[in-house]
Amino acid sequence: MVLFSTQQNVLISIMFMLISYLIGSIPFGLIFGKIFKHVDIRNYGSGNIGSTNSIRTLGKTIGIPVFLCEVLKGALVILLVRYVFDTRIFDNPVPLIVYGFFADMGHLFPIYLKFKGGKIVGPSLGIVLALTPVGAIACLICFVTILLTIGYVSIASCSAAVTVVIAAWIQFALGKDYSNDMLNYLWGNIELLTAILYTVLAIIIFIRHISNFKRLANGTEAKAKIKVRMEEKAKARKEAKKN
Repeated sequence: MVLFSTQQNVLISIMFMLISYLIGSIPFGLIFGKIFKHVDIRNYGSGNIGSTNSIRTLGKTIGIPVFLCEVLKGALVILLVRYVFDTRIFDNPVPLIVYGFFADMGHLFPIYLKFKGGKIVGPSLGIVLALTPVGAIACLICFVTILLTIGYVSIASCSAAVTVVIAAWIQFALGKDYSNDMLNYLWGNIELLTAILYTVLAIIIFIRHISNFKRLANGTEAKAKIKVRMEEKAKARKEAKKN
């Protein structure tokens, strides 16, 4: 039985939006860098506080946990409202995507860092994992394939964002209501607002990567270390064959 009135439900939803924004604002890359490496990652690499610069600057041992924390930022409040509070504590009047959107805005404009944040790729993945896992799987496949083929995280990230948008609009058009909760989670109907905000977030991701595109055009964009190692191994094999 729901404990609160309609007006109180709205206030609780607003509170969760604020919580989502504040969680999204937590700069895990900056925090982990100062705690474990005693460096400010804003002074290294691209100067970004996100997971890509964290991996490049702090190494995989620290950078990967930063990435996982960023993913969790996008998913946390959605999961709490969906599985812990909604229908048990209050009637949630807000589409779940809204909570994720506020987490992304926190990452993009963190209150703790004078509103200068990251590129929302990690938190956006968390949102997609929480709401549309088929789209999440598709974007991860796209990301890994392009990263291993081309080697540029920026192109892989933007391509993955486009994949999510396409998958979301397909699911909006073809998704069904199932009696089984798992099927609903995997391929249930999604709201129009979800597909629209996915599109908005993808556009933001492209905008945030404009500097990367400029470096790509200038030939100064750094490739992912995994691709660099692959190219070095391939070069070493060719030289070994020549000798």
